[in-house]
Amino acid sequence: MSGWYEIFLGMDSLSTLAVHAAQADKPLNEPVSQPIYQSASWTFRDLDEVDAVYSGEQAGAIYGRNGTPNHRALEALFAALHGAEAAVACASGMSALSAVFLARLKTGDKVVASRDLYGSTLNVLRDLGRFGIATTTVEIDDFAAMERELSGARLLMLETSSNPRLRVPDLPRLCRVAHHQGTLVVVDNTFASPYHCRPLEFGADIVMESLTKFINGHSDVMMGGVAGREELLEPVRAVAARMGLVSNPQECWLAVRGAETLELRMARASANALELAQFLEAQPKVRKVHYPGLSSHPDYETAKKVLRNGSAAMLSFELGASRAAVNGLLHGLKHVRMALSLGGTCTTLSHPATSSHRFLSQAERDALGLHDGFLRMSVGIENLPDLQADLEKALSQV
Repeated sequence: MSGWYEIFLGMDSLSTLAVHAAQADKPLNEPVSQPIYQSASWTFRDLDEVDAVYSGEQAGAIYGRNGTPNHRALEALFAALHGAEAAVACASGMSALSAVFLARLKTGDKVVASRDLYGSTLNVLRDLGRFGIATTTVEIDDFAAMERELSGARLLMLETSSNPRLRVPDLPRLCRVAHHQGTLVVVDNTFASPYHCRPLEFGADIVMESLTKFINGHSDVMMGGVAGREELLEPVRAVAARMGLVSNPQECWLAVRGAETLELRMARASANALELAQFLEAQPKVRKVHYPGLSSHPDYETAKKVLRNGSAAMLSFELGASRAAVNGLLHGLKHVRMALSLGGTCTTLSHPATSSHRFLSQAERDALGLHDGFLRMSVGIENLPDLQADLEKALSQV
């Protein structure tokens, strides 16, 4: 009979038993899968233990907003995948970036950003303008403009493979230029994942990913993560905790579970993406395909230097510049579905002009070429001939 049962056996209050009697001895052997620590608060034996946990002298948990063992496990995993000293898990990719911006920027600072950034990232940077933080956007291959604008800049914001035009920056060169100016380099690596790129190896200071996407890979969590040197990440961790930018234990557990198949999924999806890019490029109703693994892509040579194990699982293509063309394609598809996210096991399409970049002005979308016939595809792990047949049939109805 366990000690806990003996302790509670003498209690005659049903209400007290209902609150405190759910106890079990800790097993000496560990489970294969980490438990989910679904608790918002944690107990302490005394004030000395409170001090020890707060100071980091003793491993422990304080409050859900400060992180649980599930958060720490995911952070250790993400840091390891990128060869980083530390990582911070947040509630989404945008909360992770927001934590970085709030921790590393102050009034009067300047940010230089790729002109091709994800629409929400651009919007967050514009929001910071209200607090006296200026943002300038530059084409990633305009090195003269980059060098000029980086003078006096506090932070350079890039994407390994841009959303949605799949532009690939010369990370080694841009990191050297930025560091020469004393500028911090932050890279959104969501489209590539650690399987295709580890930006820290090219000189980036902080790498961020929406863990919702390829790390988790099953479209059932909302999470983000940042990794880098401990000294850079501790202020980010503090901001995330203070402002409640963290996720919950179950989603951390799901992200860790999903990451176990990261390499298998990415190898299959990337191989599918290259084949589909070549297939779409040969279709008469497709005006243009954007995929860094195609020789027609402007960053084809750069991608061979920055990306490994293929050119990742994201591509974009253009139909005629009309909503009718897109709707005709969508109505004819069976396996490929429209979903305004990416990185899952199934192949999906999204429409930047009405989703990720709808909050940009028409002039800004036009400058990026994001017309009504522009589609972004997240390639999954399905059977390739099935995907090709599905697209071929749907294109015939456009």
